[in-house]
Amino acid sequence: MREATSADLERIRSMIKARELWLRKRGTYSYGQGTAVLGLLGQPAANARVICLLDKEDTQVLGCSVLFTTMHASPGWTADERRERSWGMAMSHTHPDFRGNLIGWLMTVWVSDYAARQSDPPQWLRCRVPHPRLIAHYRDTLGWQPVRTIPDQDRRGVALMQRRPEPSPGVAGIIANSVPMQLS
Repeated sequence: MREATSADLERIRSMIKARELWLRKRGTYSYGQGTAVLGLLGQPAANARVICLLDKEDTQVLGCSVLFTTMHASPGWTADERRERSWGMAMSHTHPDFRGNLIGWLMTVWVSDYAARQSDPPQWLRCRVPHPRLIAHYRDTLGWQPVRTIPDQDRRGVALMQRRPEPSPGVAGIIANSVPMQLS
């Protein structure tokens, strides 16, 4: 793992602020996820990693997400589903200036490939998606399968989604680093 620098952390903060501002201007929000990601930066956690996609010069954070390598008590999943070995991908943010560049797709492909290459890979990658347009995007563009929708704090519903980890041999041609950045 590459150790994150203070400049990396500042670039992540800047990207999240840009995303939050972009969402507010459009009358929506990220359910406090930006604050949660920032709270995880620099906090060592055995089961959570902030993963980032940076440009080829490592100067711009294009997107980030939190990868949880255990999901035992995640709300909405059945007891049988919680017993399945799964990783969670949560609190994903992409830089609004690069929204046409398939950043979410690249992060999904990288996480899927990374999980599949582990010595004990998870059976599933899982996530919670809070907005109908995002649900369609995750399903149609990113390859996530809807499992069910559960109520959230706004009573709109959150989709529980999953996909199998799968190797993507070509991912090394477009993403230079095959391990997450260590942000502790």
